[in-house]
Amino acid sequence: MRTLTAALVLAALVASTGLAQRRRFPPPPEHNDPRQETPPPRPSQESAQEGARQLFEAIVHDDPERGLPFFMSREVFRQVKGVADPDRFYDRMLALFHRDVHALHEELGDDAERATFLRLELSRRRGWVVPRQESNRLPYWAQRHNWLYYQVGEEERRFEVRTMNSWDGQWFVTHLSEFRHR
Repeated sequence: MRTLTAALVLAALVASTGLAQRRRFPPPPEHNDPRQETPPPRPSQESAQEGARQLFEAIVHDDPERGLPFFMSREVFRQVKGVADPDRFYDRMLALFHRDVHALHEELGDDAERATFLRLELSRRRGWVVPRQESNRLPYWAQRHNWLYYQVGEEERRFEVRTMNSWDGQWFVTHLSEFRHR
């Protein structure tokens, strides 16, 4: 009985300190492999245009689900983040994405029906994020303060796409607005 109790206490201690076996993930794609010695090429602006178009449609129709193909997936986020509970962090990010899509739709107001997508322009604010930086397990390109341009009538307008990260050579949104850690 004493051996069983000691084993249970040890198992609880191992689990609570994070020494338990880590999640097993498939090998990362070449672009996100932490063993590379130099960053891979940055994904192109053109590679993000279809995703940006989907995001714009999500905003116009006040339907965040339409923009999810351009939002980093939970499975990828779990692999990238080196935090104890990546799902909790992801749920918060996803809730903020939904909130931001609704807020941008409200900003469009009656113009939503006449708004047309023009392009996504990547800014010069970018960098190669290495493992352990920003609590990550895997490296990626981060692209910050980008602009999605659209047109209403003859007027060109824009809104910010705050942060995009690369995975397997493609861009994905992680934050539409400023993200504050709590």
